[in-house]
Amino acid sequence: MSEAHDVMGNPLTEVEQKLLAAYETLKGLLAEDLTPTARAGVAESLAALWQVVNNLGLTDDRPAV
Repeated sequence: MSEAHDVMGNPLTEVEQKLLAAYETLKGLLAEDLTPTARAGVAESLAALWQVVNNLGLTDDRPAV
């Protein structure tokens, strides 16, 4: 398994890996058949977590919610 890196090429810490995994999980949940209230909550959580992973340079994407 290859080591994960941030957008600058630095290896991710264990905490950064967990944050990125949570972000990816929320992105995946948006593809599920959710109730409107669940979708809104997941989208809100994803937007908030995107702020964290973006500010840390863990990803260069911006989810469409």
